[in-house]
Order: sequence, then C-alpha cells, then structure tokens
Amino acid sequence: MPQRPALTRRHLLAAALGGACGSAAAARRCAGWPLWSAFAGRFIQADGRVIDDQHQTRYTTSEGQAYVLFFALVANERERFDTLLRWTDRHLAQGALGERLPGWRWGRHDDGEWKLLDANAAADADLWLAHTLFEAARLWRAPRHRELAQALLALIRDQEVVELPGFGPTLLPGPLGFQLDGGAVRLNPSYLALHQLRALAREDASGPWDTIAAGMPRLLAAVAPRGLVPDWVRHSERLGWHAADDSPPLGSWDAIRAYLWAGLVHPGDPLRPALLHATRGMAALLQAGTELPRQVRTDTGQALGSAPAGFSAALLPWLRATGRTRLLAAQQARLRALSADGEAWPAGCPGGLIGQPPTYYDQALALFGTGAVEERFAFDVQGRLVPAWGR
Repeated sequence: MPQRPALTRRHLLAAALGGACGSAAAARRCAGWPLWSAFAGRFIQADGRVIDDQHQTRYTTSEGQAYVLFFALVANERERFDTLLRWTDRHLAQGALGERLPGWRWGRHDDGEWKLLDANAAADADLWLAHTLFEAARLWRAPRHRELAQALLALIRDQEVVELPGFGPTLLPGPLGFQLDGGAVRLNPSYLALHQLRALAREDASGPWDTIAAGMPRLLAAVAPRGLVPDWVRHSERLGWHAADDSPPLGSWDAIRAYLWAGLVHPGDPLRPALLHATRGMAALLQAGTELPRQVRTDTGQALGSAPAGFSAALLPWLRATGRTRLLAAQQARLRALSADGEAWPAGCPGGLIGQPPTYYDQALALFGTGAVEERFAFDVQGRLVPAWGR
C-alpha cells in the first residue's frame, strides 16, 4: 500500500493553484477552439462550477469537473484550470481534496439548499482528475499538482481497486455500493481508459495499473462478444462476467465512451489492436447501414432509437484509428446536420455547440471526439498528454 504524501491538503491546494500562466506563443497556438469557447460560455460558471443541464436541477458532477479540467489543460488556460480545481475542492471534497475523494454529485437539495447530494466518489472522474493533475504538473512545470495527484491516486488505489477471483485487479465504479452479496461486484467498462492506466503506471510503478490494463481485452471479450459494450455488468466467482437485472445487456450513455477511449489509444500500444477489435460492434452496425443507435442490445445486436449528436462525436477517433474514412465523414456530416449552427462550421470543424438543444454531455463527448480528430490533443504511447500548444 503506497504511503500518503506528508503534506496537508492546504499545502497541496495552495501550491497547486499557484504559478504563472503559459507563454504567449503557447496561448496563440491553442487559440481558436470554437466549441470549447462556446461550451465554457454556457456550461461553466465564473466560480468554476460545471453545470450538467440534463436534469431540471442543473446539478454538477465530479465527472463534469474532471473532464473540464482536462479541456482547460488542453486549451492551456491556467487561470480557468485553477478556478475549476478550487471549486472542486471546496464543494465536492468539502475543502479536503487530497485527503478524500470528491463526491460525485452536488446540487439543490429538496430543502432548497445547494450542497453535496452524494458523497460517494465516481472512479472514472477520480482517474481523470488524477491523470489531468499529473499532466498539468508536467506540462506547466507545477510540481504541487503532482503531489495532489499522488494523494488522489493513493485514495483510488485503496478505495476503488479490488481483486476479482479468477480475473485479477479491476476498478470499482466507486468506494460504496458496488461490492454485492455473495462476492459479486457491479462494474462499468467505460470507466477504464487504456491511456490513463499507462500514465498512472508510470507514476505509480508498484500499483495495479498495468495489470488492470492487461485485463481490459479479456473483460471486453467476455462482456461484449459482438463488439458492443454494455453500460453495466456483474462479475462473480461462480458466474464470471454476466448480465443481471441491475446490469442488463444494454449499451448507451455510459458505454459510448468505451469506443471513444479505444480510439484515443496511441498506435504504438501493444493492446490497441485488441481493444479496437473488442469495440468493433458499433462500426459494424454503421457498415451494415444501421442508423447510429441511442441504445443497443449487446447480446443480440438490436439497435434501439436514434443517437444524440454527442454519440457521433464519440465515435470519430475510433473510426479514424481504424481507417474507416467513409463512416468517419458520415458521422461528421451527421454532427453538422444535428447542430443549429452546423452550416457555419469551417471545413467541418465545430464552430459552436452541437445538438438541438445543446446539452452538457453532448458537448463533453464532442470536445473529446472532435478535439482528437482535429489534433488539438493526443496521448503518447505512455499515456502522456500531447496538446497542440506543447508540441
């Protein structure tokens, strides 16, 4: 078990929020990201809170804060990054980020008070937060970001990693509620991103990260035999990987990220071919002429409903990685058609918010998907971020 850094939370946050901005040349290189500018104007408050508008309460999640911290790093916006990090600490970790994981949901309670609604952490957000802090420390030469990331990674390792009998270590979706009776666990395949595990293994060589990464192809082969990833799945020693009432063979809002993360893997990673093959199902549906579905049965391949605009964006890196240029162009055209200002996009590059109406999650998927295809960022073979301004 790794030792926690001997610095207090106040030391970590105070240091992580300090430092100078990047150079003017770097700022010029990362300028002109219209989708990011439009997103920030609509979904980020001045105090650093990211608003998820898909519910009438307009709540905030640790996922949203972690994703947007990453986008701020990609855009080389140090001041906005610091503001986002400060809000995350104050409201999701009750001023103790580094000593505790952030709670996953903050918003308006039934009594009218705005506060943390669920203190249970979300492991995908925790990994994105730790990875982004490590990369911010390296790219901005801010060592205190690394110390905060190390503290978070120790908590993730202690509270969100479990050993599955007959399989090996893997990531729980959160510390509480996912270890079930009889030794079963409920897991979310889209919480694992190979590039992150590579990067975390570099930072924590004694940790389980490379072993978890090595198990990803086996996990996906078991839960996605048709190459269609489910949102949720169960595992037990007696049944292995299996569906259940709370984990049906359906893929939708969560699972779409599994294709996105696979498409972001560096071509030099030895596991990339296996991951691209394990997530082939959505492209197979498109190749057969099926409209991109909102939901799919992962056991039969049945497509259900029409996908929102963000799903098209999420598939772009995967389609590019596998050389499916015709399908790639078709999903880019679909993005344009589903966006109110699509006609204004320069050379197919999003010039504003996508979807009708635009929602937080669609934009987040689009910032990842179109940002990667437009080469605003990439990950190297060790999982390190390569932003356009840092090349």
